[in-house]
Amino acid sequence: MKNLLLSLVITLTMTLNTTAEFKDYARKLVTAKEFRCLTQLWGKESAWRPKAISPTNDYGIPQRNMPNHTKKQREQFLKNPKAQIDWGIGYIRHRYGDVCTALEHHKRRNWY
Repeated sequence: MKNLLLSLVITLTMTLNTTAEFKDYARKLVTAKEFRCLTQLWGKESAWRPKAISPTNDYGIPQRNMPNHTKKQREQFLKNPKAQIDWGIGYIRHRYGDVCTALEHHKRRNWY
């Protein structure tokens, strides 16, 4: 239990600063097969840049559409790559079930 709490504290306070760190964090949240798909998907969407903003106002690594959020909420999202990755994987799982299905959708429609 003590090790679990220590691990949780480290994870919650972890700061991600580089593309390699973003990918390493994401790799821990998905299977090896899904990670290959995620690398392609988010490579196409944002090139893994946490401050990416699309012409259609999608934000961060997963290119989250945030039309009903305040400017402050969007800015906070752009500052937190870990939250972006967590949100993006959660969104993919909710909408598509797995990352590779989201990638296939993106290949067909150029969005996910």
